[in-house]
Amino acid sequence: MKELINKTLTDYINDVDSSLPAPGGGSVMGLVGSLGCALAGMVGHLTVNKKKFLELEEEHQNSFKNAIEKIKEIKSHLADIIDKDAESFNLFMEAMKMPKETDAEKENRKKAMSEASKKAIEIPFNALKYCYELMPLFDTVTKYANSAVISDIAAAYILIYACAKGSVLNININIPMIDDNVFLEYIKTNTKKYINEIDNIYIKTSKVISLFNV
Repeated sequence: MKELINKTLTDYINDVDSSLPAPGGGSVMGLVGSLGCALAGMVGHLTVNKKKFLELEEEHQNSFKNAIEKIKEIKSHLADIIDKDAESFNLFMEAMKMPKETDAEKENRKKAMSEASKKAIEIPFNALKYCYELMPLFDTVTKYANSAVISDIAAAYILIYACAKGSVLNININIPMIDDNVFLEYIKTNTKKYINEIDNIYIKTSKVISLFNV
């Protein structure tokens, strides 16, 4: 089966808009998040050679460039989720198809579904964590960005925020299937931490970038 990341954009969109159970929301969040990073990267390319940027102190220039490099790394991780999420869903479906006639079969199926759900939940959880790491990097980019492309970094914020919110939905949908309280406590605690901080930064940024306001 051809990797989703290597399909044409049209084919991927049509796969989502089909009766196929995957790619679904988690895969799409990986795409949305990576596109947000790509927009931030574009802003970087259109900033670093501008006279106003080159007049900044070297410390500020390096801060901007380092942020762009880290965003590029995270873009690659989010792009990987496009396929990883679909693969994890397929593993869960395999567990669902396990026999459940006897008590032993039911127990084995339950354990397999729990393990598959743990793997499935780790992918959107990682996406959320990447979004959490991106927000302060985006703040640095916004601070020194070429004002002519400020709308693009604003759009990038929106995409990363959407990726974060969508990832939380995909985390929550898997929670009831997991039979591991220690694992669940870790996921729940950190999900709340990450999304609360993302919300706070997004609200603050919305007030700073006037383009957010209609």
